[in-house]
Amino acid sequence: MAQVFQLKLITQRAGGGDPIIREREVEGLVATIGRSAGNDIVLADLSIDPQHARMRFTGPGRVSIESTSDLPFEVAGKAVLAAELNIASHPVATFGAYVLSFEPGEDEAVVVTVKRVEDEHHASPGVFSLQAKVFGRRNMAWVLGSGILLLCLAIPLIFVLFSANPRISLDKQWSTGPLSTSHAFLQNDCKSCHANAFVAVRDETCLTCHAADPKAAPKALAHAKQLGSPFAPRLIAGHAPHADLRKATPLPDGLGAKASVLVQRAFNHPTDRCASCHVEHTPTKGGDPKAPLADKPKLVVVQDCESCHSELKMRLGKTDLIDTPDWSKHPGFRPLVMTQAGPTPRFQRVALDTAPQERNGLTFPHRLHLDPVGGVARQAVGLGKAAGYGAALECASCHRRSADAKAFKPIEMERDCGDCHSLAYARVGGEFRNLPHGDLQKVVATLAGRGSQATVDAARQRPGQIRPIAFAATGAGAYRATFSPGGACYDCHTIRWEGDTVRMAPVALTARYLPRGGFDHSVPEHGGPGPSKTGGFRCADCHRAQTSDKSGDLLIPDLAKCGTCHGQTTAKIAAADDADCTTCHSFHAPGQATPKPGHPPLRTLRWTEALNRRAAGH
Repeated sequence: MAQVFQLKLITQRAGGGDPIIREREVEGLVATIGRSAGNDIVLADLSIDPQHARMRFTGPGRVSIESTSDLPFEVAGKAVLAAELNIASHPVATFGAYVLSFEPGEDEAVVVTVKRVEDEHHASPGVFSLQAKVFGRRNMAWVLGSGILLLCLAIPLIFVLFSANPRISLDKQWSTGPLSTSHAFLQNDCKSCHANAFVAVRDETCLTCHAADPKAAPKALAHAKQLGSPFAPRLIAGHAPHADLRKATPLPDGLGAKASVLVQRAFNHPTDRCASCHVEHTPTKGGDPKAPLADKPKLVVVQDCESCHSELKMRLGKTDLIDTPDWSKHPGFRPLVMTQAGPTPRFQRVALDTAPQERNGLTFPHRLHLDPVGGVARQAVGLGKAAGYGAALECASCHRRSADAKAFKPIEMERDCGDCHSLAYARVGGEFRNLPHGDLQKVVATLAGRGSQATVDAARQRPGQIRPIAFAATGAGAYRATFSPGGACYDCHTIRWEGDTVRMAPVALTARYLPRGGFDHSVPEHGGPGPSKTGGFRCADCHRAQTSDKSGDLLIPDLAKCGTCHGQTTAKIAAADDADCTTCHSFHAPGQATPKPGHPPLRTLRWTEALNRRAAGH
């Protein structure tokens, strides 16, 4: 006969009498012992691990038992993790409330008798029963539950709803933790956020202080100040209409997670609320009440960018956005270009690979101005260091950084061009008179209003020099000369004549070519101030102005240039600046980078100025 374990399972009847004996065989050299139903010997005792031990034949008439859970069992009155048993000596092993007795069987079989022994050391099933002789645990649960409901919900709710100034704050026990420092001033004003009882915080409540819409922002800032906020709240815009956002957001993985989201939506508790991602009342680290509070609500990433934008068109068919599952599938740049100037200019997003031209109203060759050995360079040397030059022109000679260094100030003719392109048109009494800039009608009126006492520069030999000529009494000659080749305005502006009437194209310089991206020139790697971890770039590395003969040329780089750094999806670029989608696109303002933390103090901030700054950014 093959080696088998012959099991005898002895169970006492609940009402007494003869025990129930069940027998079966376990073939093979190994049998398992534990509380789980998958074991060969199942021991229903909470003190026994689900997979507690394993026994095996080690020779004729010998069996070894080894713990597989690092929990001991008893053999000969000693707690052990392993034991070698001689079956001929009728050994006994104890697991919790169960005793396993071993004896030889027929041929090479081993008989294992399993019996439960009740004593004072082992809890009987009655310990875990809801029945009790004096006071049933079920009744006790109802009494305690009702008491908690009364003390923690009913009484506090009565005070909150029917008392204007309750003397007790029993509702404090509902809070899961303190507020962050940015919202700490609302610590004792729960209704500022929890406007309706038993209703989750709604976006409308958050936007009473944080709305970035130009019409709502002044009221939002004033409301925050009225509540006592020590900070100017960060004004935010919605990422998308809620209906679109809900359709575009995929359900989470897993059947249980999907069901949870669907139930929350069905009961008006959607997962796309402000409070779904910005969680307040977060307990301090380690539960220490003395630990410093967080600066702002805890940010919980419900969905990352790729999860929504990888199959966006499939879920939101009407969108004009291109699916972007990762950097390798990022669409090429489509800058916003002025295709028609005039009182009602027309803008269009155009792909860079089509070599688009913008109609900005200027005639400005970058190559001529940046030629290091050309006439412009010699003139800059002649103007000298006192005028801010002294060498050939470079990008910074005309393009001046904004105060935060993130962008550049708009070009101003008098400041950035006037040193070379003089607006002087006449000399009266030894003093030069300048044409007004920026208003064609004022220029025409100025030229028509001068008399014969003035000498006029109507056809300059080159920028910066004046060649006096006789000025006609009517000013007609100077008028035509100024707007003709060689004239003061003709050098830079797009001009055409219709009979005796001059037409000058309106000048409009694009402030942001990529309105859906937040490129930051202040980053050292982008040529901004400060040390760069990757060596950085110069203006000419990205903007090919040295080869441009037309002011309409778009001099912004294509996506491939950005991809030399940001296309890396592993550790190198991440170590440099932790770059990801949020480097250029923030959730609340896709055309801006994710803002850095920090709040300016209200005591030094005027609300109207705060509004203007934030409205410009959004």
